[in-house]
Amino acid sequence: MSTDQAGSTSVNPFVTESARRALFALRAFPTGLVAFGAAASGRHRRAARWQLDAAEPGTSDIHSPSWWRIFTHSALSLSIGAVAWFVAFLSLVAAFRGVFYGLITDDSYRYSWGGPTLAGAWLVHLVLGLLLVPVALCILRVIGSLLVGLAQRLLGDGGPAWAVPVSLVLAAAGALLFRSWLHQI
Repeated sequence: MSTDQAGSTSVNPFVTESARRALFALRAFPTGLVAFGAAASGRHRRAARWQLDAAEPGTSDIHSPSWWRIFTHSALSLSIGAVAWFVAFLSLVAAFRGVFYGLITDDSYRYSWGGPTLAGAWLVHLVLGLLLVPVALCILRVIGSLLVGLAQRLLGDGGPAWAVPVSLVLAAAGALLFRSWLHQI
């Protein structure tokens, strides 16, 4: 066994990177909130360094972006982080309702998916609820990748040009989705 193999672990890098991006998407809301406050109180350079290091660990050297770029990044990161938490919340609600469908439903299962029997409706809701969890993890990973691109674009040197407009669209779509969800409950 070579020395390279002796010190290495057998962790799948795709899973690790996916999990790191999904967790970064969930960390974006509290990070954006603190950075938003720091940028508003005059500590914008520290907020930029902190946000860029959170997006790409080990990258703390920035090109000294303007206050406006740091404030914009903080606001967008806060908004997109809220969307990420909403996606995670909806997937957990769907999984919970799927697992406990038979205990929380009334007689409406006769007309729901998998009905007219309770067992069929419970099974369909269980499968769909549990299948939404990996879908939500993929969505969180995409949101995390978008946030990394946004940090690179607004705080770092370069980054994809599409990150800012896509972030604006996602923040607006997330607000509309949340508003629609509130009106249906």
